[in-house]
Amino acid sequence: MQPLAFSIAALTLAAASSSLAQGLAPEPVVVKSIMLDGKKIAPGGAVAEIFGLRKGGDGFVSVRSAPSTKAAELGRLIQGERVIGVLQKDWNSASFVGVIYLPDAQADTALMEACRLPEAPPYFDGTYTGPCRSGWVARRFVRVLAD
Repeated sequence: MQPLAFSIAALTLAAASSSLAQGLAPEPVVVKSIMLDGKKIAPGGAVAEIFGLRKGGDGFVSVRSAPSTKAAELGRLIQGERVIGVLQKDWNSASFVGVIYLPDAQADTALMEACRLPEAPPYFDGTYTGPCRSGWVARRFVRVLAD
């Protein structure tokens, strides 16, 4: 009977930890143009890259369904991978950044164009739904390259 009791306990623990990630409601990435004096002056995202991963670590940073480490993992990004960083609040106070990224790392691809985010007016505003993927990454792993 001991092995069965261990199996049930292990399944209960696995279900509990799975429900933590699934119990957090997904939060879509919303793109908002940069405004000045009531006019849209720039797109709401900036080309960025994943950086700062520890040597000897996992080799990736998780993309989450909401801005929390408890949210479900949607994907993984590696050191140097290019993304579009979308900030919902002030950069200095944010712990997570919305990211838009290609399904397969393609360093030479023009991200804004590939992900259909115009760099000239009219800019895209709204919930990002594709064609690229989107989610949330801890801000400390995202470095803006151009804005």
